[in-house]
Amino acid sequence: MPYDGWEGYPPDLADFMNQKRFFCSHLVALRNNSLESIVNLEEIWRDGAVLESEEPVEEGSKIEIRCGAAFFAGRIVQVERHEVGWRFEVKFSPMTPWKREEFQPEHLLDVSELGKDTG
Repeated sequence: MPYDGWEGYPPDLADFMNQKRFFCSHLVALRNNSLESIVNLEEIWRDGAVLESEEPVEEGSKIEIRCGAAFFAGRIVQVERHEVGWRFEVKFSPMTPWKREEFQPEHLLDVSELGKDTG
């Protein structure tokens, strides 16, 4: 069920910088208007995600993401075309934030741990 009353806008820079982000690679179902496709989830954080699609997507579109029992509603806030498709960022609805304990994508990598000395 879409969250039609939610008007997602890109986060301000301070909010963006304070969010713990994770790299991942996980196939998910994307519902964009009445069309459904399979896309790759590339990054995820509490309030959003970055996905890759072979099909075009439109900035400002309301979307739904599903994977098993996991469900996220949101809005596409940025789209970038590249050689194999489209890379786009989604801001999740406040009603459907990502929680690691409820959905852990495959190949999850904590970006904040990169470059830290483990020895």
